[in-house]
Amino acid sequence: MAINPRIRVGQRYGLALSAHMRQSIALLKMPTQEAIEAIEAEAAENPFLLVESAIGRGGALDFALATTPAEEGLATGLARQIGLMRLAPATEAAALYLVTALRDDGYLDESLATLAEEVGVPQAVLEAGLAALQTCEPAGIGARSLEECFALKLADAGIAPALATLASARLSDFADERWARIARDLRLSEAEVRRIGDLMAGFSSSPVDASAMPAPTVIPEIEVERGGADSLSVKVIGAAFPAVTVLPGPDDTEDSAAWQERRLRAEALVASLAARRETLLRIGRHIAETQRAFFLGAHDTLVPETRAAAAAALGVHPSTLGRAVSGKALLAGHTTYPLGLFFSQALSGPQGAISPFDVMRRIRSLIGAESADAPLADEAICDQLRKEGVDIARRTVAKYRKCMRIPSSFGRKRRKVSASDRPATDRRPK
Repeated sequence: MAINPRIRVGQRYGLALSAHMRQSIALLKMPTQEAIEAIEAEAAENPFLLVESAIGRGGALDFALATTPAEEGLATGLARQIGLMRLAPATEAAALYLVTALRDDGYLDESLATLAEEVGVPQAVLEAGLAALQTCEPAGIGARSLEECFALKLADAGIAPALATLASARLSDFADERWARIARDLRLSEAEVRRIGDLMAGFSSSPVDASAMPAPTVIPEIEVERGGADSLSVKVIGAAFPAVTVLPGPDDTEDSAAWQERRLRAEALVASLAARRETLLRIGRHIAETQRAFFLGAHDTLVPETRAAAAAALGVHPSTLGRAVSGKALLAGHTTYPLGLFFSQALSGPQGAISPFDVMRRIRSLIGAESADAPLADEAICDQLRKEGVDIARRTVAKYRKCMRIPSSFGRKRRKVSASDRPATDRRPK
């Protein structure tokens, strides 16, 4: 069951992740459509649950759901693969928990030390879970950096894991096609190095390739409405989710223990759903208060606010905020905005703090104007932004570029070279 994984960390750590906590974490992490499907699947197995489908209770929502083919979500697919591995209970529990901590693009950007502290288990348990998770498809899942992502993809392509790690640590050399230098460092022939370079050229910069995935159904769960005297109100969109009710059970029977277990599951699901709605409502109210000017019409800029700062203001753990924001959206003025848009790392600019929203637009502009023969490396983009008064690190430039699904300079150069090598007939507009 997607929202009821049977996770146990073993008797020594069994209190760290209760069944209700696991269900709440999983449900909070799921994008709206995936959560709806999981609730309906649970209701099909549990006679104590009555679910009134969201379909039929909202015109635009009906169309979105009715015209989108059902796809297995990333979390569901990973949980299915992990369930087939026959892992030790503690390792399986850790791997399933880490699935809930992944970003939408498949990266794991929270440290294992932080996650271990959050759930109260030794870091070694999560390390074992991560090792299992990183054997799943798509290749690169659970990577904590671009280098680790490429190392996992190279290993999946048949390169020895140790060599894959060494090669992926030299991405800048591969981007500049320093074949002789790489061959000397790795003690390989130049032909072998070029083969690895060709493999890298075909990799996307994230574990989950957005271009290969179906467009997700974006269903906003909260709405920010503008009222009189420039007032703002925030509400949960009732039609976004099914109405879930716990039904009274049958009279006592010889199977009363089984019935009781199902009833407890039903009650836990309803409680988890209520907690999800309350969490999203609180986040929506915080966003409306912090980004008041944005919702009143000043769409060009956003007030810089980190997730850590927002989590502190709301009194929740940063990872809880991260799960609540992932894959969720709000509706404002007939426009749907991803919640992640409103949380970022404030940067220092020539006129004070600026939002990464503005920096990302500038990065995209610089890349759009670059030479096809000499794409800008992250370091060059970083230098240009610093000249413009933005205090930013190279790794931050790389992070924002990845968020915009823009390949590295190596990837952009290889794509342009490949395109120029094709016959002219292949490059005609279709």
